[in-house]
Amino acid sequence: MLTSEDYKQMANRSAKLAIKCAAPSVAEALMALALDYAGRAARLSEAAPRQQQNMGRRAWDGFGD
Repeated sequence: MLTSEDYKQMANRSAKLAIKCAAPSVAEALMALALDYAGRAARLSEAAPRQQQNMGRRAWDGFGD
């Protein structure tokens, strides 16, 4: 599974290629890909703290206290 950092790197590479590309349709597609990767990186970054917070908890924690 790819990490947030992996998606950030792929977004950066795609954006750099889009900027250097002479063909407008290809540049547009590469920029769309870069934006998609950036969005995936952001979603994974937001989900990581919640996953870490819930890792140590069990369903029955807090009951009977």
